[in-house]
Amino acid sequence: MWPHPWMPEPLSPGRRAELRGWALLAVGSLAVAGALALLLGLSRTPKVQDWLPWGPHFFYRALVTHVTLSLTVWFLAGLGALSVLAATAGAWADRLGRLGLGLGSLGVVILLIPALADQGEPSLNNYVPVVSHPLFYVGLGIHALGVALACLRLLPVLLARPRQPVVFGIACGGVVTLAALACFGIAWVLIPAGTDPDLFNERVFWGGGHVLQLLNTLILMVAWQILCEREFGAPPVAPVLANACFAALALFALASPLIYVLGGDVLGLAHRQIFTRLLWVGLPLPPLVLGLGTALQLARGPRDWRSPAFLALALSLVVFGIGGFAGFFLGVADTRTPSHYHAVIGGVQLGLMGLVLVVILPLLGREAGKGRAVPLQFHLYGWGQLVHALGFFLAGAAGVPRKTTGIDQGLDTLWKKVSMGVVGMGTGLAVLGGIIFVWMALVRLLGRQETRNE
Repeated sequence: MWPHPWMPEPLSPGRRAELRGWALLAVGSLAVAGALALLLGLSRTPKVQDWLPWGPHFFYRALVTHVTLSLTVWFLAGLGALSVLAATAGAWADRLGRLGLGLGSLGVVILLIPALADQGEPSLNNYVPVVSHPLFYVGLGIHALGVALACLRLLPVLLARPRQPVVFGIACGGVVTLAALACFGIAWVLIPAGTDPDLFNERVFWGGGHVLQLLNTLILMVAWQILCEREFGAPPVAPVLANACFAALALFALASPLIYVLGGDVLGLAHRQIFTRLLWVGLPLPPLVLGLGTALQLARGPRDWRSPAFLALALSLVVFGIGGFAGFFLGVADTRTPSHYHAVIGGVQLGLMGLVLVVILPLLGREAGKGRAVPLQFHLYGWGQLVHALGFFLAGAAGVPRKTTGIDQGLDTLWKKVSMGVVGMGTGLAVLGGIIFVWMALVRLLGRQETRNE
């Protein structure tokens, strides 16, 4: 029996190969990001740092590339994988997908070059930090173009009837992605030549970065929809309500490029603030509706704490919900902001991890199995992210500034020191869970197919 009622038929061999490619790109980007994180630690270790072939600025270049791979490429490649499952059948759609995968993979290889060659100035701007080097921008652009091609084939799905919520939600994710990329392109054109590089990067990625948060939320909502159906045999909410939630995020994203026309000077304060208001107005209600429906399904049970689908649902809902609630208590420039951001992104990560293990690997004939490592990775990552976010929130409430290290953090009280210690403990747990996930997924994606999906 075909296990996914929202898919009209099993994947063709070509679609299965493309799905494996996007999954490898997504999980492989996390693996490279993890390797860069290891190099980050070594580059700050006395004596050991003298053995590395990189200069003192490598830390920030590697940090930027690590963040871009783990928060941008991972989610966009994850959407690429979902697009394989939702795109309408046809040779043109398959060609777009294969070309998109090739460009997406090439772009990642290119953007890695500046960090590994120790070239370019790092920019710690919001949402999509970059290394100010032509190859990094080119690589990022080529990767974005590849994802855009995969998203274009989703547009006919929006007109299909009846609108199956999972497929419609993935198609709406394509719309949101195209809107975010349009914002990046428009901002690039509008920002005057000669603008300070740090300000340039901040404003180029400000608007589209906000729209990408709509995409991240939409991916999590799709995960809730799929995992609820898989675990409980029923969706979190009625199909018409789910479709309305997906469509609402897509409509807000479609309106975002108009801000560049109506929002005044792209470098002005008003332009900056209007994108923040966009999230406050457009973001909370749709995930709240699907989240409440998911919570009711979890409450009814059955509750299997060894099931990856159940764990992904429960922990993503808790982590994302607490992160969203923390967003109402942000400081001006302290660590309560990363507390909110890391928690909501952690919730999305857990949802996408669930989709990889519960949906994508089985479709490829590469089951994750039922060993202890399967539930352990969710517990370590989920609870680790919560501890990490709690520490940041407590530290921020005490006045610890964000985006600082060492003595610049001003850890002059016991409360601040303990809070940042909690951050470190949560980070360690989450990293361990992430390592287990990446290892488990890569071993299966790179290994031989075990079963046939027929």
